[in-house]
Amino acid sequence: MPLKPDVQGLLEQFEAQGLPPFDQMSVSQARDVAGAFRDLQGEPEPVAEIRDILVPGPAGNLPVRVYDPSPGTPLPLLVYYHGGGWVIGNIEVVDKPARALANASQCVVAATQYRLSPETKFPGPVEDCYAATKWLAEHAGEVGGDASRLVVAGDSAGGNLAAAVTLMARDRGGPQIAYQLLIYPVTSPARGNEFASYRDNADGYLLTRGGMEWFWDHYVSSPQDDDNPYAAPLKASDLSGLPPAMVITAEFDPLRDEGAAYADRLQQAGVKVKSTRYDGVIHGFFWMGGVLEDGRAVLAEMGEELRKQFG
Repeated sequence: MPLKPDVQGLLEQFEAQGLPPFDQMSVSQARDVAGAFRDLQGEPEPVAEIRDILVPGPAGNLPVRVYDPSPGTPLPLLVYYHGGGWVIGNIEVVDKPARALANASQCVVAATQYRLSPETKFPGPVEDCYAATKWLAEHAGEVGGDASRLVVAGDSAGGNLAAAVTLMARDRGGPQIAYQLLIYPVTSPARGNEFASYRDNADGYLLTRGGMEWFWDHYVSSPQDDDNPYAAPLKASDLSGLPPAMVITAEFDPLRDEGAAYADRLQQAGVKVKSTRYDGVIHGFFWMGGVLEDGRAVLAEMGEELRKQFG
């Protein structure tokens, strides 16, 4: 289907503002642009309890913001990793989506900050996410969560990190993850990517092929990383024994087909998967619920699915 009118209008606004593609920006410029996404997210939803904590990581403490929609009631614990190509974004940028996700899902959401690239390249960011998830699982009661209902989730690069953390947890003997929520995840290397969506959506839809290659090159340390399943989960030879998944993709997104391919691979490995493609929308629409109807619709669907999973 064609672009939805609200998406088309937003892209026209970006063009009128002269917003260049990410691969034509410096890292600092791209980080400034990421902060502007907050203007597209609407008003922040109130959450019963929000607190900032520090958890130990491989190279120092990691900031985590905990959103508890029902203090005193043990709820599923959802560890959320923000998107931004491993280079941009932070827990401030995803504050509004995290609030809304906590309320919609009735989960304790722990939005986790990891070290960014290129200052910290692979595997540093994913090791941060794994360490934070392991600590949060071991201390779930302290943050109001239930470790037996542990979810990992993320959008874009955060979806990549969530998928990788499930592989790490399986390979390293824990923590036991009950569910994974992958929102238009990166699952394959950007360089040499042959999926049709990389060709069909290469330019004109906010995230470009050149932009994805720019992000990937800032993240990986060497071409050998392209074959590491903790960097590119679709490269994993075995996806069995992983938790049930929900995989969200967007029609006008270079990452569309690799997300769908990962969902297919999970199903072939015997993993229960719900795969949903949102037509007429672009990469990043979950961060744009203040201006895009489907940003609100995907939040409602994810909340409903998580409530269904955990009663």
